[in-house]
Order: sequence, then structure tokens, then C-alpha cells
Amino acid sequence: MIRLIRAEQIKIYSRPMVWAMAIIFVIIVIMTALFNIDKRNDSQSDDWKTVIHEENQLLIEQMKEAPEDVLPYLNSQIQRNEYALENGVSPDRMTSWKFLSLVSNFLPFVTLFTLIVASDTVASEFKWDTMKLLLIRPVRRYKILLAKYCSVLMFSALLICMIFLSSWIIGALLFGADGASEPFIFSKDKQNYEHIPMFMHVLLTYGLKIITLCVIVTMAFVISILFRSNSLAIAFSVFILFGGNMISAFLSRIQPEFAKYFLFSHLNLEAYFTGTPIVEGVTLPFSLIILSGYMLCFYAAGWAVFARREMG
Repeated sequence: MIRLIRAEQIKIYSRPMVWAMAIIFVIIVIMTALFNIDKRNDSQSDDWKTVIHEENQLLIEQMKEAPEDVLPYLNSQIQRNEYALENGVSPDRMTSWKFLSLVSNFLPFVTLFTLIVASDTVASEFKWDTMKLLLIRPVRRYKILLAKYCSVLMFSALLICMIFLSSWIIGALLFGADGASEPFIFSKDKQNYEHIPMFMHVLLTYGLKIITLCVIVTMAFVISILFRSNSLAIAFSVFILFGGNMISAFLSRIQPEFAKYFLFSHLNLEAYFTGTPIVEGVTLPFSLIILSGYMLCFYAAGWAVFARREMG
């Protein structure tokens, strides 16, 4: 089994596209850091407390005339500024941990890239008739499929780790390695606000995105089994990824009960901590159970098709 996984890893990393995209992601991280270079600690003015105090006074005046739907945002900004004044931390100062949080906004592109790789994993074998060479070996079909699946998951995890480490290293070099305990203010109901350490927010964000990534990769992997053309598999996977989010938003309005069991209604797990879930009344454990069920169904369906498929 280990030899099969190693062979699949070699196939993935032998593609020029994989290395090209990895380099592009690193360049994106570096460019993002350079665009925020003016937020370094030594670039911050000494009168930032006065600026924050004046900003709070302006926000208080705005709250008197602002619509009700804007009040929660203004209130959160005031609380954030007050916390910064009390603890002597400039909210605009960039740190390595804030930079990690900023880079997490680019992770959907990682999801898209890994979806393309996953969609191509099995379909390309059928397209180039190399699947026959695998199946003539004295290895059970489920081991071949499992090795490919594990290789894709390992590649996804490695890509996330590469972005996390490169972002932290670049952030630490340019902005300093401190800031792990600085507050991250958020609201679950847009009325009551609370904060957690920045490092906890970052780890939570990346951890939840990894869960979402695994679900999407599993879906794309199964689609790769269904199609003999890797182009069709990739196109169909991308279509489902973008179309599913729109369908989920539509269902949450007209059929909220049905939307509770729709896959794409549960992919934004961060909403349970920093916003409002698409479907009201749904909890994080419920979403994790739904996602786990979908992953099991995806893999079972993929195995059922792969086990019965003729290679001729």
C-alpha cells in the first residue's frame, strides 16, 4: 500500500502544473506581504492612540444616524478600538499572525487548484489507457483507488502546510513574530461581541478550511472516477463547486428544511464563529455529521463504479 501511495505521489509531483501553481501561491504570499509593508511596527506613528480615539468619537456620532443593520458593524469597530486602547495594541499594526489570517482569504484558490488535481487523478488514467497497466498487477482494485485518494488528500494537506509555513515565515521576517495573543473580535449574532487570541483564530480558520477542502477533494475524486475524460471531469467539478453555492443560497430562502441537508449549505464552517450560517438553526456538530455522511457516500459511490467498470 505504501508503494502504491508513493507511486501516486510521484505522478502528482511530476506534473509541471503542480510546481507552477505552488510557485504562484508563494508569489501571491510575497506580494501580499509587500502591499502591507507600511503596516509594520516601525512604520506606525506614535500618536495612533489619538487617531483611534478620534475614530471612536466619529463612529459614535455615526451610530446616531446610521440604519439598524449597520449598527452592529459600527459597534464592533468601537469595541475593537477600545480593546486596542486598553491593551496598547495598534489594531492596524500587521503581525505574522494577522498576516496568516489575511492570507487565509486566498485559500479558496487552493481549493480550486486541488479540485482540478483531484478531478484529473483517475480520469487521466482512463484517458491515456494507463489504468490497464495498474489493474494487471496483483493488487486489489480497492487498494489502487484508496492509494489515489490518500495521495490526493496528502497533496492537499501538504499544499495548505506550505502556504501556512511560508506565510508565517515571510510575516515574521517583515512584521515580527509577535501578535499571537492579540485579540480577534467577532460576533455570532451581530449583537454580542467577544474575542479570542489571534493564534486561535488562525488555527481555527485553517483547520475548518482543511475540513471543507477534504470534502470538495472527495467529491472531485469521485467525479474523476465517473468520467473517462479528464477535461470533462475538471469542468464538471468546477461547475458544481460554483453552482452549488448559488443553489444553496437559493434553497435557504425557498426551502430552508431541504437546505439543511444540502452539501454546500455546510461548507462555510467559519460562519459558526465569525458570522451567520446560511441556514438558520443549524449547528456545527450537525454540519460536521452531514459533511461526514456526504464523504462516505461519495467514496462508496466511487468505489461501486470503479469496481464494476470495464477497462476495455
